[in-house]
Amino acid sequence: MSTLFQLHAPMNTLKAMVKEMAPLWHSGDSILLLAETVAGLPWLKMYIDDVNYDDEAQYEITDIAAVYVLADDLAQLNEQAKANLDLSKVNVIDDNEWVQLTQSIDRVITLNSIS
Repeated sequence: MSTLFQLHAPMNTLKAMVKEMAPLWHSGDSILLLAETVAGLPWLKMYIDDVNYDDEAQYEITDIAAVYVLADDLAQLNEQAKANLDLSKVNVIDDNEWVQLTQSIDRVITLNSIS
């Protein structure tokens, strides 16, 4: 079963959201960063490593199939934020590709800390 985790969180809650995602994670799942969460891309790997190397954690986030960002969300970032992003291992997709992606996997889980 493959899952797409859609994360929508400001920087101050992204780490907690990654920890929330860990117990739900299966090898081969994917991650989509939504809206301003795209700016957190440089920290995503670090937060995943924090979960994976925590001796007290019961879960790991491994074998990530893909990381996605929406082209429209990326375009909304300011130039400084864009300059800090390494998109070499990220799939930038448009809305149509997003719809196709959600239809080609088993489930979509949206974790949202924006209120």
